[in-house]
Amino acid sequence: MPVVDLLHLVVIAAGLIIGVWALIALRRTMPAGRFAVFGLASAGTLFGCAALSGEVGLLPPAAWFAVVMVAMLAGAVVAASRGRRSGRADTSV
Repeated sequence: MPVVDLLHLVVIAAGLIIGVWALIALRRTMPAGRFAVFGLASAGTLFGCAALSGEVGLLPPAAWFAVVMVAMLAGAVVAASRGRRSGRADTSV
């Protein structure tokens, strides 16, 4: 299995995990913002796979992998920190 195939799998797995986490874990702390995190993970996965297959120029595939992973993880970290800082009381039943 070439390294690029492994990087494809890592990008897909990271996008899936971050997207599912955003939809489930952020439903009370960020009801509308969770879709933005899910969209970022989805777009990062699609763009990452295209960049790793060589369809996007400017950088080599390994550099695109780093850029995409940092962007997806940064979105998840920002969402997690904003979700914790929310001082709203949970009034849902």
